[in-house]
Parts: sequence; structure tokens; C-alpha cells
Amino acid sequence: MPDPKVDLTYVAKNVGPTSRKTCGTCHFSGGGGDAVKHADMSADLYWPSQTCDVHMGGYDFSCVECHQTRNHKISGRSTSAPVAEGSRACEDCHTAKPHYGDTLLDHHLNKHCATVACNTCHSPVYSKCAPTKTWWDWSTAGNKKREVKKDKYGKVDYDWKKGDFLWKESAKPEYAWYNGFTKRLLLGDPIDPEAKGFGPGEDLTYEQKRQLVQTRITEPVGSMRDPHSRITPFKIMSGIQPADAQHRYLLIPHLYPYDKEDTTAYWKHADWQKAFTEGMQKAGLPYSGEYMWVATTMYWRIEHEVMPRENALSCVHCHESLKGEQGCDRCHQDSRGSKFRQLAEQGTDFQLLQMMGRDVGDLIGSTDYIDFKKLGYKGDPIIHGGRFKKLPLGFGTANK
Repeated sequence: MPDPKVDLTYVAKNVGPTSRKTCGTCHFSGGGGDAVKHADMSADLYWPSQTCDVHMGGYDFSCVECHQTRNHKISGRSTSAPVAEGSRACEDCHTAKPHYGDTLLDHHLNKHCATVACNTCHSPVYSKCAPTKTWWDWSTAGNKKREVKKDKYGKVDYDWKKGDFLWKESAKPEYAWYNGFTKRLLLGDPIDPEAKGFGPGEDLTYEQKRQLVQTRITEPVGSMRDPHSRITPFKIMSGIQPADAQHRYLLIPHLYPYDKEDTTAYWKHADWQKAFTEGMQKAGLPYSGEYMWVATTMYWRIEHEVMPRENALSCVHCHESLKGEQGCDRCHQDSRGSKFRQLAEQGTDFQLLQMMGRDVGDLIGSTDYIDFKKLGYKGDPIIHGGRFKKLPLGFGTANK
């Protein structure tokens, strides 16, 4: 509730247009701090450059330019929470055929839109404006004497209240088929039946924790054979969280103290048993009194930090076959007057991004960027055919 000193009548009479500050005050810090879980939103979006976000930096958009409101309901939704007041998509403004030129490249890019989400190409890396947390290990919390260090981004690697962290700037997304639906683990749902946790007294290394079976708190729904699914970019938020050792569901700890007399808050007394007992009582679920630590992941869809077309993925970033001696002329005749090599390589330059200060050294010269085999293809679709069609490249006529 607001402070009693706030004059709510005055506030109600002085409501005005929203700004990026209005929304960003909460949303840029959603999930534990600035850019912590929202990989594509941070305080840098208050005044971003064009290459950070073409909409807010290039055209000075406010959030409501896209997230329009009707009857106090704001369109837009996240993969992290099962709440929606209306969907919002790139196609709402740009249509299903957003490449409006008449070139050979525009033709193929528009065909890609049926299989590839816009941000797969236009957000080739996420958290390029500010580093995001990619690993959060609650099991190591509680050590008030531990020395806190900073990584190469200037981010702390530990907080006694929250545990160990790993951060990444300009990270390559994880790609998955997505049809707009999300599978979520809700409060009280069982963790993965194959998941094996470790007890409070066990000391596992980071590598051992990474090898544990992971419970997916959120994951996209979709498949290669689903015509409504498209290849979509995600940030994977991984870590270690507490679970009830007998009931096998995630635990809700009581962290922030109610008041000065609170004897159960972890951030005051660093006692997990008291924190779990109080937290689960408030959650309305039984706590067995025994807890363990389990590995978890969350898929966070990449929606913001959209880059202009000059910085989108090029054809050769995904199609290794176009890097060879035979490229687009594998299908198209040279007499069309197109500079095939130039078309295929037109897009983001990771070497240039590195010179601009982005941490993308490992991406320079990369190809098969979205990993076709992991998505279910036999290999490069130019050689092996798409998910519903085969190209007539010596394999016979096209067929479904």
C-alpha cells in the first residue's frame, strides 16, 4: 500500500502519458535487479543507441507504442509468467511479409517468416546493452564472510543473501520451435521425476551441478512438424533452487523481513529451515521439513533489443552451404544480375561488434548459427530440404 502521506486524490488528478521510465522502473528490474532475468531489458533502454534497440533508440518509441492499452489492459506477455492481457507481435506492425523490397533477398526473407521468428535474425545476440545473469545458485547463500569478486563486466559473483552468479554480455540465444504456447511449472507442481537433488551438507562443484537433471520451470511448446511453430530465440536462465525432499516440489522461502521483530526471514537470520517453514505456510502448501537443492532452467523469450536490418544475421551465418564455392547460384542463374556473394553476406559483422566493445569474440566466423540438427533438420536446409518441402537440388521434384 502507498505511504499514508501520499495524496492519492492529487495523484489521480495528475495522471499523464506514460514513458519508458514509467514502465522501466519495474520491468527493467524484473527478476531480482537490472537486467537480471529479462535478458533484453535493462536501464540502458531509458536512453539506448540505435544498435542497442532500433525502436527505442532509433525512433524514440515509448513502451506504449507497442504495448497499447484498452480498458486498463496492456497487451504483451512474457514466457516467465502465465499472465496475459493480450498478445503483441512484430507482425502487428510489420505484417507477415515485412521485407518490402523487390530484391531476391527480400523474396527469400519473406518466405523465411513462416518458419523463423523476426527476432531470430534481428536479435542475433541478447543483453548487448547490459550483462544479464545466466546462472543463479541459491545453495551457496549464507556466507557473510566470503570475499565478493567482480567479473570482467564489473558484476559481482556472489551475494550472501542470494548465492553465486554468472553473467554474460552479448550472448548467443538458444533456439527452439515455438507456437505461442508455454509449458510452465506452477506452484505445487512436481519437479522432473528424474531430478536428483543434493542435501544441505553436500558440496558439489559448479561442473557437477551443471550435470544434474534440470527441472524446466518454463519451456516453449512447438515442434518442427507444427506449421504454427517458428524458430524463436530464448535466453536460458539456469541455477540451483530448493525443493521439498519428500513432496518433490519447489519451495518458496520467506526472504524479506516483515518487520524488526521477524524471526523467520532468511535475509535477516540466514536460516533456511525457518524461511521454508514460513514461506510454505504462506503459500498454503505443506513442508515436510526436509529440503534439497535441484537444478532448474527457465526459457525467457527474446523480444526487445531489436537491431536494424544492417545488423541482422546474414544468410551465411546460418547456411554454411552458401560459404562454399557454389552459393545462391546453386538454384539461381547468374544472369539475374544479382551479386549473390554480397547478398548472402549482408548482415551483422561480429568482428565489428567486438571492436565496438561487445563480447562476441567466440561468434566471429560462425555459421550454422541456429544449429539446424538440434532443431530437427538433417542439416543445412539448402542441401537437405526444409521441414515440409525438399528443394529440387538433384533430389527430384519438390514435394510435401
